[in-house]
Amino acid sequence: MIRCILGSTIIFISAAAVDHDRESESESESSNPCLLYLAESTIPGAGLGMFAGKDFNEGELVGRVGDPAFPTVDQDWHNSPEGASVTRHNWDYHWPLVNYDWNPPDIGMDEEGEDVSATVTGFGAAPNCHFRLLNVDEHGAVYDGAGLDRYTSPGAGAFTPWFNRSSTAANDIDAGSELFVDYGTNWFISREEDMGLVPVTESYEGAQSFLKEYGVLLVGSNHPNDLVEDKMALTDEAQKDLWQVIKTFPYASRARQALPADHNDAVKAIYGDIKSIEVENSIRPVDFLDKHGKCVDNIEPGISSIPHAGRGAFATRFIPKDGLVAPAPLVHIVDKNTVKLYNERLSDNGVQSKVVRDESEVIGQQLILNYCFGHPNSTVILFPYSSNVAYINHHPTEFNARLRWAKNFDFFHNEGWLNKSTDFLEENWRSGLMLEFVALRDINPGEEVLIDYGKEWQLAWEEHVKGWEPTSPEQDFNNLTHWTKQMDQPNGKDGYVRAEMLDQDRETPLRTVHEQKDDAYPHSVEVKCSVNANHRDAYLFFPRTIPFYTRDWDEEVDTGEHIADHLHSCRITERYEIHEDYEEELDFEEEDIEHGYMYTLEFEVRKEVGDEAFSERHEITNAPRKALSFANRDYTSDVFLKKAFRHEMILPDEVFPEAWKNLK
Repeated sequence: MIRCILGSTIIFISAAAVDHDRESESESESSNPCLLYLAESTIPGAGLGMFAGKDFNEGELVGRVGDPAFPTVDQDWHNSPEGASVTRHNWDYHWPLVNYDWNPPDIGMDEEGEDVSATVTGFGAAPNCHFRLLNVDEHGAVYDGAGLDRYTSPGAGAFTPWFNRSSTAANDIDAGSELFVDYGTNWFISREEDMGLVPVTESYEGAQSFLKEYGVLLVGSNHPNDLVEDKMALTDEAQKDLWQVIKTFPYASRARQALPADHNDAVKAIYGDIKSIEVENSIRPVDFLDKHGKCVDNIEPGISSIPHAGRGAFATRFIPKDGLVAPAPLVHIVDKNTVKLYNERLSDNGVQSKVVRDESEVIGQQLILNYCFGHPNSTVILFPYSSNVAYINHHPTEFNARLRWAKNFDFFHNEGWLNKSTDFLEENWRSGLMLEFVALRDINPGEEVLIDYGKEWQLAWEEHVKGWEPTSPEQDFNNLTHWTKQMDQPNGKDGYVRAEMLDQDRETPLRTVHEQKDDAYPHSVEVKCSVNANHRDAYLFFPRTIPFYTRDWDEEVDTGEHIADHLHSCRITERYEIHEDYEEELDFEEEDIEHGYMYTLEFEVRKEVGDEAFSERHEITNAPRKALSFANRDYTSDVFLKKAFRHEMILPDEVFPEAWKNLK
């Protein structure tokens, strides 16, 4: 999301000055149909759903571009009581974005900090999960700062660098189909108290078995040909009543929840498949979506024309005056103090010292604040989570869109909440509000969409730019980011370098620890090795190990499905060339031979056996290049720049509810 403007002018593409021909509009709309809609889910009671506006082939990108992802780091730690190292998980603190978080390694951002939450908008938040109808595969995001340099741009660190988390069709998808992503079974199991017994993958086997027994009850046999009306033991009305009893029986189970809701659908599924019934019921006519849904692909990201702004949102089709630019369902965060970041201090409890937060020193705020709407007289902030609205930028005078509360979406948007107190909002954790971006004038295809973030935001940005000074890569040694660990010696000559860039070079020999004293790697990366320190071959005496263990690297032992669990920060103590004798003895692959070198590695691990904890040192010999990789050090990305701009966007008085202004 882009938060920057240095002047009062903006460059628009030439289409903004071209008269729009109404006949060509209609032709353009038919050739450029809406690809994605938000509408009422086909899952009863699920609220919002995302739907396909066209057919998508298996493997095809669903939509126009991937979604942005937003790291929230050490959120629980920063909301723990002062002097404590654990969070205050009770009534006075709850973080509503937890329902929209994804596994950081799946996004690619597990190296941002010690405890990372990855919030994703668009496909990361709007679609529902239905384990029998999963039709969208999610992929990782890309770290891409849109060309902004942390040493020369005051906009660096003000927007998420995590870009293009793509979603592809897991199978052929028909137009009108509701789109479903995989939340993971544990997502529902951990929320059973709030959501009840939602069916998971295993639930459907039991449900299908029950239906076959139900078929025998209806016709006295288990033959499909007998399942006709004149052979039924019960009338249609009696079946309806019986099915209602079955579905509402007080002793719930996930398998029973997997049964069709309608008694006629139950009969169809007896000798067929529950999935086929659910697929049929999960499709809405595109005409219905066009009339009752809201198109979410009227905008797409591109490089903004505003200086230091990174990416912006650009119209994908003509948007008439007062037309919908984008819907914006919201997550409401009642206390914006929960995004504050605190400095560390040591606390001595008489047994051991521990690092706790220093409540007296606020040193920053979570990046997510920059994507929220708020008001100077309220603690409430609102996070919009639909596709691409995060890219909509600010201009104080030349804005072409505005915000209003959603219209004609009563199944989701609760208008009554706007008159409720903040205490009511705190008690309602689910999303139930929606804003809309609407055009103030005709917006042409390719034109950047802009709104007014408010005078408070504008003044804060101007103050930020006034106090911001360029710096040099040489000064980037533990100075520009929070919480980076001190190194043995400054090394800023390469500036900030991502590990992904270094790992692209598979030919240059890696430096030993001795060589790194004179020619260190950039401070933002570290060397890691893939070694299974828990494999049985690593133990000489079970369950105890010796303090030092040495062995050759073994691909079968040290790689595999759980390779992420085998990555350790390591030191390269020795490098040696591969000779012909080694090639035959160690059975090297061509990639290893082309690299030409093998390595000896050392690392330490901390282990526990019962109540006993101990350190263990490993030496791994004959490790090939593929056993080694570069990793990004925690807290070194642009997200943690000490001088990064932070401020919520401001909703105007006529939009922000009076009942929420609790700071008057």
